[in-house]
Amino acid sequence: MTKHLFDVVVSSVHEIHDMPGTWSDDDYRQLLTRLEVDGVEDVSGSDLLEMALMALQDMETDDAADAVLAHKLGNRITAGARRNIVEDLLEDQRPWEEAADISLHAQIFAAAVLLQKAFPSSFARPDMMQVVLDISALTSAAKAVLASPPQAAFVTRLLADAMDAHSILERLFDEQLASHNFPEADGIIWLAEFSEQASDGQSSVKLAIYSSQHWLDAMESISTFESSAYNDDDPEEAEHG
Repeated sequence: MTKHLFDVVVSSVHEIHDMPGTWSDDDYRQLLTRLEVDGVEDVSGSDLLEMALMALQDMETDDAADAVLAHKLGNRITAGARRNIVEDLLEDQRPWEEAADISLHAQIFAAAVLLQKAFPSSFARPDMMQVVLDISALTSAAKAVLASPPQAAFVTRLLADAMDAHSILERLFDEQLASHNFPEADGIIWLAEFSEQASDGQSSVKLAIYSSQHWLDAMESISTFESSAYNDDDPEEAEHG
């Protein structure tokens, strides 16, 4: 018998156009430094955003896009691959869903958010999904999982349990879903937060999940489900799996 068992209610499924933490003040300062803008140390909040937008608008559109992607992706891809993403964005494609390396998706989306604000006539407004789940733990081991910040592997397994065998998660990652080593989950789940976290005497939480429509749109037709999801590093599941 599984050690983890959860009852899950899909509270809401929404298309959104940004997510918490996409751009921090430190992000803006680093980008402005890359763009050789002086005097950003004491600027904060909306003023930093305005400075970033003005600095980008002083550049050619494709060069501005390349600079934003260079900041968000660093040396994880080549300059040529980065330029290909710029072209995809300018052609109204969806590289935050379609790039071969899914670990880049969240940062490509973040770049697209800022670029659309700077050049609304050149870049389409990017979209993504937020799914909010009400999760009830039915066993003590399940309750223990909900007492810690959600791991991407746990969240991906939870979502997969809601979907049928023909879902994209099951088709692409069936072995990882059944294993105890799922590093790709970090590229699938862009952000997951317990807005109401389990504590002593509580066995239910509200979980907000953020990712692309590519992974989450199947949740629109689901209202309730049961899950036996677990973390990669769960010793009991590794022993009994």
